[in-house]
Parts: sequence; C-alpha cells; structure tokens
Amino acid sequence: MSDHAKLSPSKRSRWALCPGSIREEAKYPDPGSGPAAADGTHSHTLLEHCIKTNLSDPMDQVGETFTDHEGTFKVDADRAARVKTAIEYIRERAGAVEQFGIIIPKFKVISEEKVDPEHLLGRDDLSGTVDCQILGPDCIELIDYKDGMGIVTAEGNLQLEQYAYGVLAGYKLPVNAEYPIRTIRMTIIQPKLAMKGMNPITGATVSVRDLLSRMGIIVTQAAATDAPDAPLVPGESQCKFCRAKGSCSALASNVMKEVGIMFQPVVSQTLDVAQQSADKNPSTMDDAQIRQIMEAAPLMRQLLEGVEKEALRRLEAGQTIPGLKLVNGRGSRAWALPEDKMAEKLVKMGIPKSAVYETKLVTPAKAEKLTWEKRDGTRVTLTERQLKTMETEYVVKMAGKLTVAPESDNRPAVVTNAAPMFSAVNEGRVAGDFTTKIEYTVNNGVVQIQSVEQTEVLPSWLS
Repeated sequence: MSDHAKLSPSKRSRWALCPGSIREEAKYPDPGSGPAAADGTHSHTLLEHCIKTNLSDPMDQVGETFTDHEGTFKVDADRAARVKTAIEYIRERAGAVEQFGIIIPKFKVISEEKVDPEHLLGRDDLSGTVDCQILGPDCIELIDYKDGMGIVTAEGNLQLEQYAYGVLAGYKLPVNAEYPIRTIRMTIIQPKLAMKGMNPITGATVSVRDLLSRMGIIVTQAAATDAPDAPLVPGESQCKFCRAKGSCSALASNVMKEVGIMFQPVVSQTLDVAQQSADKNPSTMDDAQIRQIMEAAPLMRQLLEGVEKEALRRLEAGQTIPGLKLVNGRGSRAWALPEDKMAEKLVKMGIPKSAVYETKLVTPAKAEKLTWEKRDGTRVTLTERQLKTMETEYVVKMAGKLTVAPESDNRPAVVTNAAPMFSAVNEGRVAGDFTTKIEYTVNNGVVQIQSVEQTEVLPSWLS
C-alpha cells in the first residue's frame, strides 16, 4: 500500500529519471497525504480485507467502517464497485471456485507483502510492498491497484519491475541459477479508467531471464542518486509529484528554454477580426510553434503549480518575497444558521416552502452509487442487472469537450473539417448559410455518427 524505502518502487519513475530529486526532496518536510492519496489508501485497505477474507465480495462491506493510517472511513457503493473490479480479476486469474459458499482459489494469493531486492541488487533501500501476488506453477503475477484517473500502463512499468526484482531476490539464488518460475506477469488495475471508456486492466509478461539480464540498469540508476552532485533532469512524469519542483532551478530553466520561441508579428492591421479568423493562417504562430508550446505546456504547468505552492509556503512561514504578498481570495457565502432553522426563517419571510428547497434528478453517476435502507434495516444498491439496464437503455454517452493532446495520447483523434465554412471568405466572395445533414445510428443508447454532409445555401439575392 505504501513504500517507505528511500528509493521506493512507487517513486522509481522519479528518481530513475531525475537522480538529483532524492537530494532535493530531502530538504523539504513530507507534506503528508492529500485527499486523493488518502482516498486511494482507503480503497487499498478494502482490497486487502477482501483478499484476506477468501476473496470476498467488496459490495458486502458497503456501509461498514474501516480504519487505516489515513483515518476512519465508511465504505460506499462506489468504492466497493471499484475494488470489485480487482477482486473479480484476481478470482479469475487465481482459478477461484466457490465451494460451500466460500471462494477457494486454485493458486495462492498474497496481499500486501513486502519484497526486498537487496540479495540481487546489493542495496537495502529499494524495498516495497506489492498490493497482490498470484503464485502460479511457473509464473508469478504482480498486481498493482491504482485508484486514480491518471493513466498508468503495465508495459515497461518501472515500479512493477522493481517489485519483480524483490520477488526474485526472495529465492536467495545466484543470478545464473535456475529459478522455480519462468515468467513474471505485471498487471495494473485502474477501475476509474472505465469511466473514460478505457480498459481498466493492462498487463505485460516478462521472462525471468530477461529481467535478470538487465538488472544492471536499475543498479546504475540507483547508484546515480548517491552522487552529491546528482543531476536534476526535469520532465513531466518525474516532476509531477516532486515536492522540490517549486524551487527547482533546473525545471525553471528547462521551461524557459522550451518556451524560448521567437515570434515575428505578421498579422495585418488592415484586416478585420472576421477576416483574420477565417484566414487559413489566423495567428502569428505557425503549426510547428503551436505544437512546441503545446508539448511544453505540461512542464510549464508543473513549474507554475510548484512555484505557487513554494511562494505560499515561504510567505506563510513569515518570509518576505519582494513584490509578493499574502491576500485572502474570494470567499463564498453560507447561511449562518443550521439548515432547518434557516428554512423556517425564509418561509417566515414569505418565500414558499416549495421554493426554499431545490429538487432535481440525480445524474447517472450518482444513481449508480445510491444506497438506501429497506424497512428491515438492510442497506441495498442497484443490482448488476439493473445497472446494465440503466446503462444500455436510459443513458446516452455524450462526447466530451474537445481538447488538444499530443500524438502520443492513446485517445482516438477527432477528425474535423471546417474548410467549407471558410472557403467562401478565403476566395473573396460572400458566404451564405449552410445546411448540415447528419446520418447516425443509436446502439444501446450510444449515438454513433455515420456521416456529415454540409451544403452552402447562398442568399436569395445571389441566387
């Protein structure tokens, strides 16, 4: 669930790419877990409980209270449903069958076990805790549960690779020995990705021989962090959660270099705004410059976010930063009285009671999470069949707001063609209105566009 070693597996994507981050982060106190991290810990706690109770159904724990190092929490249907995604996968991979009402796995399943690669890698600061292991006859599967929305893939995953070395080191065998297993499967389970229409489970299999043949890479990466002058190497992934990024001169220099693109103003002062907007080259920047800035944007955001937090930390600590000061942001308004008392006051003022309280239909996402109490006191949720009916018959999936992403993004590209709308303007003639014909089908409540045909209709005085 958590790693406390200096070079922990969960932070390897940072220290392997930026060796100096270990030195710089040590200068700052641990800020503790944010709301998202604490929420993830709670889900791991529920997962651990279910694995250790014969792969029990997480939905049976809805309404129950658990306590972990992040505090006490009550299991809701949403958390239980996410963890159930993992439990169902583990049951399948472990060859589990139900006997006398109990789930019995064919292969041994281990939860939250610490693995230490010291025997192989020669260091005592690389250990970590694996969420789940499935011990097959000639293969061990390592499963890492992620409760967030940030996309993580199993292929080439540095965290899981480090866990794998820990598992192999547990055999206490020489590198050139014959190991009891031949392969290690690395699996990432991210239930929230299903909300994006993506596969929540990804996996990659690697041979033990292949892992052992390239363990010199991690040894070299770890050794690089020991140097007093270990280099700082900024990058989107390694800077994302680094607590030193707010004062990292390497990150600042890198961002300044990325945005150091020279522009020459070429926008004509004689064209009106409509003409410039309709022109095929509406801005002073060409496509390459736009791409450069978009590619640099993630690092720019990292720098801005980090610098803002660092400035706030220094000012709150009483330090002075010339030109900056602490101010109160815009505060929200709230009723000074409890809700029921305030409702009485508003009704006495003449406001109808029906207008005091708002009632609106729940969203599909909230409907999926609803729990309610029956007369006998038992709590219930929608059944799997009801959820499927709701999703296929009553829900329409709308396309998300268009956004710009790099070519490497795994989402499919949205193809658009606005040329017909501007062709008349570009040719120096008056543009008319356009009629649009859209052919589509509806499949299980999902609208699928088949074709879009656009026809220009000129004003009557030009016909």
